[in-house]
This record gives sequence, structure tokens and C-alpha cells, in this order.
Amino acid sequence: MRIGLIAALRHSEEGNLRAALPLAGRSVIAWQAALLQGLGVERVLCLAETPGGTVIELQHMLEGQGVQFHALRGLAAIPALVRAEDDLVILADGLVPDPAVVRALVGLGVGGEGDEALQRMVATIPADHPLAAAHPEDFERIDAARHWGGVLVMRGAPAQRLAEFPVDADAVSLLLRLALQAGTPASELAARELVPETWLLADSDAAVRRHEGALIAAAAPPADWRAPGIALAGAAVRAAVPRGLEQGPLLAGGAALVLLLGGVMAAAFGFAATGLALAGAGLLAAQVSNGFAALAARLRRAGGAGSSAPAKVLAGMCDLLACVTLWFGLAPFPEWQPLAVLGPVAYALARLAARKGDSALAAAASDRASLLLILALAATLGLLAQALACLALGLCAALLLRGAEE
Repeated sequence: MRIGLIAALRHSEEGNLRAALPLAGRSVIAWQAALLQGLGVERVLCLAETPGGTVIELQHMLEGQGVQFHALRGLAAIPALVRAEDDLVILADGLVPDPAVVRALVGLGVGGEGDEALQRMVATIPADHPLAAAHPEDFERIDAARHWGGVLVMRGAPAQRLAEFPVDADAVSLLLRLALQAGTPASELAARELVPETWLLADSDAAVRRHEGALIAAAAPPADWRAPGIALAGAAVRAAVPRGLEQGPLLAGGAALVLLLGGVMAAAFGFAATGLALAGAGLLAAQVSNGFAALAARLRRAGGAGSSAPAKVLAGMCDLLACVTLWFGLAPFPEWQPLAVLGPVAYALARLAARKGDSALAAAASDRASLLLILALAATLGLLAQALACLALGLCAALLLRGAEE
């Protein structure tokens, strides 16, 4: 079995528990647990003086995902939970390393599977490294030239010797010494792997906030102002993500459906401009919801390239309601005008144009929130039918020309 050992014992400079500090939508210890899961860990041991809300939340999350969890107040129970043939993966208290660096250290690489054999090793850093100088109690000295780097993979057999030590001893420090005595090879971290962006020690709130900003900046896509609505939604996501990563997709998605339903009702009763403005705002909220979900996937290395099932359902609902709003914008209920189909046709053509690669046309056509807001302005001026006709003709021409070029 592959077992992970983490801790929630040490505090930041401000007196807060390191493990509980929020980092891009979840706690530091939750980031550690996610890293362990990526390495194929089946059981997580967590050292904690008094398991509080953060540890209990982590327990519920991991057990819901089929991972065994044990909160321990000391080292006494470790020999019973770790067998000699097990692999034990240890992370320093409050350390959030880059998963790609850790996977390389243990021999998995970027595309490795979690069930491959782990390379046993003690990550080390030079004695003159700033981390070792500033935090000798976290990155312990192991010889004259090296300190521990905060990551350790060892056989489970040496852990059986913990029963010989006092119950109030530092379990992680003892396991590090036992691993070295057992001949676990050292693996020195390169200077490029120890920059703050890849090797965070959550020793202060300021350090966590800096790392959070770097994570978000790296995961967020660049703003493309050819699609102003999408760029605005992205900016809103980046501003709100530290506090809204978990609930953001749900709240923004709910707001999108409410606004779009309001748009349908307003357009059906003859208020075309109001209905289209509400629908545009709803599509903007949907873009915020998708932005939250995609950013969360990229932050957690969960593969944000494809849309999740909830995102696809939301997109389908939004497209349907937007088309109904456009229909009623030209033919309020209970009127029946066959030419009202022009609204859904123009919207569908915009969807097709958005699929045509990374072009100015595709970028503009993908921003359907801005498109509806422009149509709302046209409706205010009494020119909705003319604007839709010009839009449909223009999109048809652009698609035909694009097809001829290909």
C-alpha cells in the first residue's frame, strides 16, 4: 500500500495553523492531500494535536473519494498503520511543492500513472539555500552540506521502529533519520525547482497570498479583447477566485439561468430590448461560471481542456434560452411570425463561426454575451430585425469565405 503522511501542527508568523491557510480556494493541507492522491496514495495519515475543522473537512473529502484517512495525535499509532512492505510518502508541515517537480523526483514524470512504482528518495537542498537558512526547523540539516527538502519517500519497514521512541517525539524528524539510516538515496533539488512559485512553505499569510497570485496568473488564460465579454468575465474570475473557486461555478451558473429566464419573459411580453439585455447579462454570468470551472481544473491539474458535464448542460440551456429570447424579441407572445426564426438562425451561425480556429471572427463570434447586448441596443432603436438580418448575412458570407480558403 502507498501511504501519505502530512501534519497540521505548526503555525504561521501570524499564529494561524499553516495547514488551514486558504490557497486558491482550498486549504494548504488539501493541496498536500491532492498531491498525495496524484501519487497514488491509498491511505493518508495526518498528525494533529487536536483535529479541527480543516482536518475534519479533509477527512470527509478523502473518504468520499475512497481514500482512507487517520488523524493522529502522535507517533504511537504509525507502526500499526504502516507495514514493512508499504511505501511511505512524507511532506513537511505547510509545504506545497509543485506536483510536476515531485513526480519527477519519484520517477513518475509528467505523464506517469499513479500506480507505477515510486522511486524512494530523500529530497535535499544545499545548506546555503535561503529556505534552509530561514527555516532550519522545517528543512532539517542532514549532513554538513545538505538539508532536507521537505519531501521524502521511504520503505515502511523503518517506521516500525517508531515504537522505540517517546510518544511525544517529532514523528517526521524521526522518520527522516530512520530513512537515512536505512540507506534511502538523496535526490538534490535543482535551483530552478526551488523558486517560490514551485516550492511554497506556508510560513506566513503574505507568502501564501503571493503564491496564490502566481498560481492564478499561471493558470488563467490571457485576456483576448477581441471578445470583450469573455475578457471581462475572465477578469471577474481572477478577482474573485481566492474566495469563490468552490461556489463560483454554481452561483454564477444559477444567476445565468435566472437572468436568461427573465430575458425570455421580458421579450415574450414585448420588451425586446430589456429581454435581450437580461439575456446578454445571463450569458456573461455563464461565461463567469465556465471561467471558474476551467480555472479550478487548471489550478488542480485536472485537465481543463475539455468541458465538464455540468458545463455542457449549462451551455446548452443558455443557448436554448438565448434563442427563445431572440425569437420573442421579433415576435412577442402570442404573435406568430415565421421570420422570427431569423434570431435563432443568426445565433446558430455565430456558434458555427466561433469554431473556426483562432481568428478575429471566431473570437468575436464566441462572445455571444456582447452580441446580445449589441442587439439589445438595436432593439432600443427599433432596428432589431435589420440588425439580425445584417448579422446573419455577414456571418454567412464569412463562413463561406472561410470554407473556400480551407
